[in-house]
Parts: sequence; C-alpha cells; structure tokens
Amino acid sequence: MGKHTVHVAVSIQDKLHAGPLLRKWGIWFWLIVFGVIFSLILPYFFSARNFFNIARQASIFGIMAIGMTFVIISGGIDLSVGSIVSFTSAVFGFVWQATGNVFLSIACGLLVGLLSGVISGILVGYAGLPPFIATFGMMGVGAGLAFGVTPGSIGGFPEAFEFLGNGRIVSIPVPVFFLIAFTAIAYYLLQKTKYGLRLLAIGGSETSARLAGIDIKRYKLGIYTLNGALASIAAIILCARIRSSYPGIGEGFELDVIAATVIGGANLMGGEGSITGAIGGAIFIVMIQNLFNLYGIYPFVQKVITGAFIVIAVLAKAKGMSGKP
Repeated sequence: MGKHTVHVAVSIQDKLHAGPLLRKWGIWFWLIVFGVIFSLILPYFFSARNFFNIARQASIFGIMAIGMTFVIISGGIDLSVGSIVSFTSAVFGFVWQATGNVFLSIACGLLVGLLSGVISGILVGYAGLPPFIATFGMMGVGAGLAFGVTPGSIGGFPEAFEFLGNGRIVSIPVPVFFLIAFTAIAYYLLQKTKYGLRLLAIGGSETSARLAGIDIKRYKLGIYTLNGALASIAAIILCARIRSSYPGIGEGFELDVIAATVIGGANLMGGEGSITGAIGGAIFIVMIQNLFNLYGIYPFVQKVITGAFIVIAVLAKAKGMSGKP
C-alpha cells in the first residue's frame, strides 16, 4: 500500500470524524427526540414488549445496513439485498422441507447470499457495470428465483432454531447479540485497519486509489460478497423470528436498508459512512414503522415517508458539504 493511498484515506477519514458533536452523533440525538415524541403520542410505544419488538426488527435491518454501509462507502449501491433475503428464505425453507436438516438448510441459505454477492461483485468490479444496473438486475433475478424455488410459506422449524429470532439471553433478544457482534467487527475493520483506509480511498477517489496500487476490482468483489452474506444472515434470523420462510419476505427491504444507511450519515457519492450511524438509522426506520403499524397506517404511506426521509437526508448532506445555508 503506497504512501499516497494512506494520505488519501487518512484525509477522508479525518472528514468522517470531523464536525460538531451533533453532526457526529446526529442520528442518536434524533432517536432520543423522536422517541420522546412517540412515547407522548402513544404511551404503549415504549412498553417493554414493544421495545423488544423494535430491538428484534432493528437488529435484522442493522445487520443488513452494515453491509450496505461498506458498499456505499466504496461509491456503490446494492438494490438486490431485499431479493437476497427472499431468495435465502425460500432456499432455506425448501431445503428444510426436503431434508429436515436445519444445519444444511442454513448452509444452503447462506450460500445464496455469498453467490449473489459474488455475482454482483464480478459485474461491478470486473465487468465494469454501474452498481445500480448490476444490482437492479440481480434484484429481479433473485425475486424470480425465490418464487421459483417455493411459491408459498414453509414452517415447522425446530424450537432451537426459532430461538435465534425469538429467544432472549438475560432478557435481551438474541438478534441484538448478533447485531452487536457484527457491529464490533465492522467498526474495527473500517476504523482500525488498512482495509478500512483503502475502502475509504476507493470511495473518495477511485482514480487516486487505482494510481496508488489498490486492486479495486478485488475490493469491490469482496465488498459485495460481504453485503450478500450479511443479507443472508439477516434472512435466516428473520425466518427464525417469524417461524416460517416465505419467498417474498424481503420485498422492499432495499429501500429501508438504504434509508437507514443514508440517514445514519453515509454519503451516496461514496467515501463517507458510519457503522454506528447506520445502526442508529436502522433503529430510526423501525421506530417509525412501528409507530405507523400501531396506528394502522397503510404500508404504502410508510414507503412514501421512508422515501421522503432518504431525500431529506441526502439534501441535508449536500447542504452540509456545500456549506450553503
């Protein structure tokens, strides 16, 4: 790794950590503000039962948001994560129904995410396709294959497997422990290793990163593979949580995950993002959806508002970068 690469990456990383406290921890500030508002609107909102429901769902989106953060920092986007969740769910259920072996079912489900990520990484990194086009195509392929594998829901999983999604350890939902573990690993990789510096360099200036000797193709392959794997892990936990698999289970997840990542501080132009911010964004999205569900607001309205949050977050980021009022 050349000195130029280090200078480029360190400069980007300095920007990532710069700014006042509110900018650095903004999403967590707004989580507190909206949490107080929501609890005043609906006292049941912060009951123990509802809190655990939010924690479980936010853990699933959070795991996916970690992978999406790496992708967006690199200057890419992945629209296929929702389809990967659906395809993983379908394959997991199909193998379980055919073999009754939950370990084999999990392995096959995770393989779906790995292979999907590898294909996206090859299309983006080696074939040179724009990430939007490559992953949009993968989104359609994954969604179609999911319903091709199994047209309906499959259940009857062992209680030990369902514990992954519904169990608690010291009163804390099990999915939260998965989220904490992946968050710690991802944070370390991004903030404390050469891998993170190189990733920031690629997203900040791909040309400079290439001139510095970084193998951009290999990095993009790895980034999309990681994202696909995390989406599959989230899918397995989701199947355990709802006690069934369904080929359309991940429909629309890509919007929620991208929204969480952007609201958490990621720059869609690349070179900037935060693991902890993405987790905060996932919690924020789930909190809003939870409130809407408690009020019985139609799903299409929820999608409109989620899309609006993405636009607002991107506009706020653009204003902040330009320095204009």
